[in-house]
Amino acid sequence: MGLSAEAPRDDNGVVRTRETMRLTILLLALAVTAPCLARAGDRDPTSVLKPYYSPPLRLERRPVPAMGARVQRWVIISARGDTVFGLWRPAPARVARPWTAVLLGGFHTGDRAALLVPNDTLFNTLAVNWPWRGKRKLTPAEFALQLPAIQRAVQRTPAVLALGVEAVAQSRGVDASRIVIVGASLGVPPVLAALRLTSVPAAVVLVDGGADLETMIRAGLEREGWVSGAAALSAAGAMQWLWPLEPMLNAPVAARLPVLLMNSASDERVPRASVLKLQESLPHATIRWRSGPHLRPSQKDVFARLTLEVDAWLRATEPAAPGAAASRPRAALTDPH
Repeated sequence: MGLSAEAPRDDNGVVRTRETMRLTILLLALAVTAPCLARAGDRDPTSVLKPYYSPPLRLERRPVPAMGARVQRWVIISARGDTVFGLWRPAPARVARPWTAVLLGGFHTGDRAALLVPNDTLFNTLAVNWPWRGKRKLTPAEFALQLPAIQRAVQRTPAVLALGVEAVAQSRGVDASRIVIVGASLGVPPVLAALRLTSVPAAVVLVDGGADLETMIRAGLEREGWVSGAAALSAAGAMQWLWPLEPMLNAPVAARLPVLLMNSASDERVPRASVLKLQESLPHATIRWRSGPHLRPSQKDVFARLTLEVDAWLRATEPAAPGAAASRPRAALTDPH
């Protein structure tokens, strides 16, 4: 999920197909031998995702002045010894009772998404990193060889998010009743899946995401130059281990929460059909459209507008009665700093 299997090119710029076909055959074999995807709706993603999660045990904070005056590097260690890395940027001190956003950005952005949030944003931000530690650009052969590790990283991603949410909720100065979980681009499917592992978030924001991962994978491979038939077979095979993150399966878990969907009406990366399927899966969501391309780190002005919209929407969702935080005490994390 999100790992680019690049089709290699020779010196003349002609796409070589041998490695691509090997990967296609491997993924087709997965599609044939694994349980039929048509029965995915009868499966329970929780049984796959839960073994990767355990609660946070320790939080280590370290200032990173080179990234900003108030930015901290967070290292969260779980009870089972897993490590999650993130970047923390607190709201300005003048903000009373800020919300806290736990964010997973696009695959190539990771925890640096916290640095894209404007300095004067009115909520705290913790951006967690993807658990994949290998190369971000893989040839088809490399992709095939590392499939087991990629599968583990993909299925662990919701647990990484849930661990970040729980760590934030137990941190000093954070109102545990005002935590929003945010997914952008490829971060959208893991965010919805993470709601199966934590009940802490009070709201959900999804930016430039879609549902029907098979369609999204096929479109992405075709965009990389894959032949349509090979892209379709590979997407079907990949879904045999991506299915626990399918937004259409996990959307019902978000039914109890306010949800904000923000999409580009002219997104060149997420098929329009996938965007509409995500909206259909979350019929109670607030929907906001904008013009322009898929969200990119270079679009600082777009980030500024979106964060203002998110902050205004969050404040509009607040319950009328104050003091909700007092009814949700959280145990304190071990914090050596």
